Amino acid sequence: MSDKSVTPHDIPQLPLNTLVERWSDARSRTFLARLNGRTVNPSDLFVELAFGVRIAQEATAGQWCVIADLLRLGAIDSWCQAADAIGVTETEARDGFHNWIAGQIDLRRRTGTIGLAEADAAELYAFSSAVSW
Repeated sequence: MSDKSVTPHDIPQLPLNTLVERWSDARSRTFLARLNGRTVNPSDLFVELAFGVRIAQEATAGQWCVIADLLRLGAIDSWCQAADAIGVTETEARDGFHNWIAGQIDLRRRTGTIGLAEADAAELYAFSSAVSW
C-alpha cells in the first residue's frame, strides 16, 4: 500500500494482527526517517492514518454486543458507566445502543436469521430503559 491516498476503505479485510503489523511498519519508517534527518514519506503517513482507523474500527466493532451482554447481566448501573467504558457521552452511548438494536432488528427482517429477534430486542430495550442516567 504505497498509494499516497490510501484510505481505510482501500484496506482489504485482514486479521487484526496484520493490521497492527502494517500500521506499526509505517509508523516505524516515519519514526526512523525523522530520527535520521530524512524526509518522511507522505504515503507512510497516509498508511499510518488509514490502518489506525481500521484498527480502531475492528477493535470497537463488537462494542454494542458487549454492552448488550453487560445489560443482560445487570452489570451496567448507568449510561454514564457505559459511556465511560467506550469513551463517548451518555447520550451517544444510549442512542448508539438503541440505533444498534434497530439495525439488528432490520438485519433480522432482511435475512431471517442474523440479527436480533423482536423479543430479544424488546428485552434489550427494557434493560436499557431501566439503566439510570
